Amino acid sequence: MSSLIYDILKEYGLDDKEIKVYLALVESGELNAYALAKITGIHRSTTYAIIERLLTKGFITDIQKDGKFFYSSIEIGKLVSRVREKEQLLNSLIPELEKIKTKSTSRVRVFESKESQKQFGFNLINQINGGVIREIFIIGGGQTRFVSPEEENTENENSQIFLERELKSLGKQASLKKVKIHAIWNEKFKGTELLKIFEKLGENRFLKEIPTLATLVIFGEYIAYLFTMNDKPQVIEIQNRFIAEENRAYFSHLWKIAKS
Repeated sequence: MSSLIYDILKEYGLDDKEIKVYLALVESGELNAYALAKITGIHRSTTYAIIERLLTKGFITDIQKDGKFFYSSIEIGKLVSRVREKEQLLNSLIPELEKIKTKSTSRVRVFESKESQKQFGFNLINQINGGVIREIFIIGGGQTRFVSPEEENTENENSQIFLERELKSLGKQASLKKVKIHAIWNEKFKGTELLKIFEKLGENRFLKEIPTLATLVIFGEYIAYLFTMNDKPQVIEIQNRFIAEENRAYFSHLWKIAKS
């Protein structure tokens, strides 16, 4: 099995046995549960459970012949089309959901793992695609350091790498053209890969010194702090309209004194 195929299917949410059954159908075509169990070496009762999950996830389809069920894989192109349709459907909900939120909404979420941080990016991109966000503001202090007393002088680039990944994801969104992005960076950031990415997305200004270990992102009624603690990138996301507006005012003040 190609490691690329395995990694992508794993990233999409399939477990090892689901991948094994799905690829067996891709390779062999139409099979019944008995044949699938024999080819994959997975117990027949377990194979039935896997088939049900793959049917639910939309990776395979079934057909009945002479009283027996046979299964086949769905072409990847069709899967992608279905995912896009579902994404468009969810995006259409964003403005409606925003309408029913109360003005007093206040929430704090901490994203520590790689998987949970994807939720932060997913939330940001969905709000962009849904037309909720018109502006994004970023304040970046430069390469981060460990937020740890024992290793306070150790350079760490994990948060910067995470931010680069999020900016690349943003760059793929066609709806980003409708969003104004402004960023204020520490002058140390000039010439870095991060700035090369950002130059295609928005307008940059610089301050000689930004005394912070975290990168601040302001969007809609959210603010988020990106930083590194104990060699792991962290995101603290705060949803509060008042706090977001206060930070936008702070950003506007810095923007006036920053240099392009």
